[in-house]
Amino acid sequence: AWVRSAETVKTYNDELVTRWKEEMDTLLVYAGLFSAVLTAFNVQSYQLLQPEPTDPSLAVLKRISAQLNSFSVNPSFVNSTQHPLTDDEINPPFYAPTSAVWINALWFSSLICSLASASIALMVKQWLHELSIGVSGTSRESARIRQYRLNSLKRWRVGSIVIIIP
Repeated sequence: AWVRSAETVKTYNDELVTRWKEEMDTLLVYAGLFSAVLTAFNVQSYQLLQPEPTDPSLAVLKRISAQLNSFSVNPSFVNSTQHPLTDDEINPPFYAPTSAVWINALWFSSLICSLASASIALMVKQWLHELSIGVSGTSRESARIRQYRLNSLKRWRVGSIVIIIP
């Protein structure tokens, strides 16, 4: 009787572990591809958050133009009547567009979620690997160990984790 019940528990455990491992493998492949595509989008959209690099000659021309504008010309003399302009006045501070901030926040959030689900999938795969280590045969002792480990999986809700991850 123990042999038959041990075989039943072994078959059930093996099928369950195989099914969950295959689901985690599929999830890891999908998460890897999805993360790679997201990274490409992140690289491109991140540039929207930074000011465009200024051409050095354009910056010099702006400064010369600002200095020339500060002079007043009277018949007897040429004098600067305004204070010299600062870099902030010549090049105003950069503020990223709100849409670019939102787009980048969503891209990065999506990447974080993808990598988090891949990390959890790796953890589940390790749990499933540990489930089948050290138990072989169909003896009474191995049947008890398998059932004990299966009960632990249910108590830790590993099945729910497998369903929720994607």
